[in-house]
Amino acid sequence: MKTKYDYLNRFAQMLTETQLNNIFQCKIILFGAGGVGGAVAHFLVRSGIQNLDVVDFDKIDVTNINRQLIANQNNVGKLKVDELKNQLLSINPNLNINVFAIKYSKENQNEINLSNYDIIIDCIDDVQAKKLLIINSQMANKYILCATGAGNRYKQNPHFEVTDIFKTSYDPLAKILRKFCTEQRIKKLDVCYTKQELNLKKITNFDNFSKKTCNTIGSVVYYPISMACTICAYIINKIIKD
Repeated sequence: MKTKYDYLNRFAQMLTETQLNNIFQCKIILFGAGGVGGAVAHFLVRSGIQNLDVVDFDKIDVTNINRQLIANQNNVGKLKVDELKNQLLSINPNLNINVFAIKYSKENQNEINLSNYDIIIDCIDDVQAKKLLIINSQMANKYILCATGAGNRYKQNPHFEVTDIFKTSYDPLAKILRKFCTEQRIKKLDVCYTKQELNLKKITNFDNFSKKTCNTIGSVVYYPISMACTICAYIINKIIKD
């Protein structure tokens, strides 16, 4: 007899009933629905997460298509959270999902009660919003995992790891967060990062590229997707406590 969980069969057969129930009951909020965050959402839902809320104010741009799973030629201009919600419900129609089309800030932080969640995942690009979320997560005594940089890299096979912020090196965003955590006397913060070098060649021929494209962070699909895989794997294993 078919059930609403048949899509999880290949994963569920490796788990105990307790582990599967832990996945089903876990409540996660994800900040950022872009290249990393959008993929994290897809992977979490395909791994059995039943309760997922997503925060992102941005709309889909044509330049997102090369690396963001939610983006295609037909949904440019639409809100990322709305498109992501529709995609996730097509994977699991019974998913309990709420979306917040806001840019997380001091002005609207009270719209989201972090105490309602078991796990917070930060895939925000904006540094100030990232810092605010870290502080609020600490105040709510909730576990948070932060993504650092996945852009400006294309060489070699991506390699990401989850570690404490004070064990990171090379990554520019991680450096900012290390200083911030020291200033705020935050003793531990889990982050996903890579030591792989930045690739910062500049385009000199502007005939086929806009100035906007050349001045923003470069990105190719396999780096943010690899980071998303690492984040999802870490979170799922944390939930099942294997």
